[in-house]
Amino acid sequence: MKVSDIGEFGLIDLIKDDTIYNPDDVVVGIGDDTAVLKHPPGKLLLATTDMMIETVHFIVEPDNGEKIGYRAMAANVSDIASMGGIPTHAMISMGVRPEMEASYIEQVYNGLKKCSKLYEFNIVGGDTVSSPQNLVINVALMGWVEPDKYLLRSRARPGDLILVTGNLGDSRAGLELITNKIKVSEKAEEYLLERHYYPTPRVKEIRAALEAGTITSADDISDGLGNEIHEIASASEVGAVIWFDELPISNAVKEVAEITKKDLLDFCLFGGEDFEVVMTAPPREAELIARAIKNETGTEATIIGKIVDKSQGIMLFRNNQYKKLSKKGYVHFN
Repeated sequence: MKVSDIGEFGLIDLIKDDTIYNPDDVVVGIGDDTAVLKHPPGKLLLATTDMMIETVHFIVEPDNGEKIGYRAMAANVSDIASMGGIPTHAMISMGVRPEMEASYIEQVYNGLKKCSKLYEFNIVGGDTVSSPQNLVINVALMGWVEPDKYLLRSRARPGDLILVTGNLGDSRAGLELITNKIKVSEKAEEYLLERHYYPTPRVKEIRAALEAGTITSADDISDGLGNEIHEIASASEVGAVIWFDELPISNAVKEVAEITKKDLLDFCLFGGEDFEVVMTAPPREAELIARAIKNETGTEATIIGKIVDKSQGIMLFRNNQYKKLSKKGYVHFN
């Protein structure tokens, strides 16, 4: 059945059921002009939105709708996590080609719901319109954070250490398998495709870190670590040194780099969409934070560099040499 056969309200029916996981927070959900929501007293409201467009962010294939939906939602969850917050309510707007199969859009909604259920927040509304050329998925996500715990890019200070959660470059290497049909070991393929299609926003990890010590700045790694380090340095008016030998890189990424003859930097610094979090913390607390993240969530957190004075620039230390770290990664309109 085509989307044009069931219309806008038929599409809405695909998402109306099983989307409220915290009913005490919702007065009115999907089905009216506007959702009516409760908000925890004494908390700050967080709000973010992220849009994904067919051919720019993804390619439509017969069986990948759930993966596309999950990634679209995960991108927003990661933004809430990087601010130190808890996601609570999502709204989804889609522009759909009328000739698309309704079953594919149902797959997309299933992916969106899968992510929201995993992180226990509600889908409370949205909009669906006709799009003449490309499928467009836009998620707006709200959350909350305590007034004394919200995180910014602009508070890093010289002497702080730089930490990242998880591994770097997995998603970019997974994309390499998909787009260029690279052949790797079965174990590496399974791992990289899972990391690409179903990334893990680090909500629990950042909450554990906040309880363990002082985080001076944070950002999620959506456009590559190299780009995010520049964002933090610019906002905080500081410099940075990244220690290449300390970067957490999976064996699967190393396998892809070896086969493709590409520099590991293309994956771990300039790839993007890992949705890990890079953060800075005072030296006396960085180890405590890394240990707390590991103990409470099972996720590794690695110290990979240091914040320095702005006059020293943004550098990569590799093979006993300092080199300028370029602001590379995925940047729209470049």
